[in-house]
Amino acid sequence: MIDVLIRRPQPEEHDSVRAVVQTVVDEIYGGLWAPPPLPVDEENWHSFWVAVRDAKIIGVVRTSGEWLDDLWVLSESRGYGVGQRLLAQGEAEIIARGNETLHLRVVQSNAVAIEFYRRHGWRIARAFPHERFPITMLEMFKPIRQDER
Repeated sequence: MIDVLIRRPQPEEHDSVRAVVQTVVDEIYGGLWAPPPLPVDEENWHSFWVAVRDAKIIGVVRTSGEWLDDLWVLSESRGYGVGQRLLAQGEAEIIARGNETLHLRVVQSNAVAIEFYRRHGWRIARAFPHERFPITMLEMFKPIRQDER
């Protein structure tokens, strides 16, 4: 574990958040996803959380409704609990909205991410083709017991 602060981003950090997402997307998917810059829209700003270490954003998570929409951690910060802390933040936010089942989508070929989610209680619901790209996606879910709320 490293010392990291999880907080909402500041408006002036919009480009830093976008850069973290773009860096990780390019590293994992090799340019398959959106060409730079990725669409990190101002209207979704309130839905992000960032992980900050030494005044640098090293990871981000975003949720909406019952969905964990995005979770990205810079490669040099992986393996230190940053993703785990961001995931916990995202899950807590979804649960606070009153949802009893959490959902996410992940690229089927991203075995590292799938295993990460499985270690944290997520299960695969189904595989399906991506709506724009020639890849297979997995929908994963995590039920929350009533007594855990």
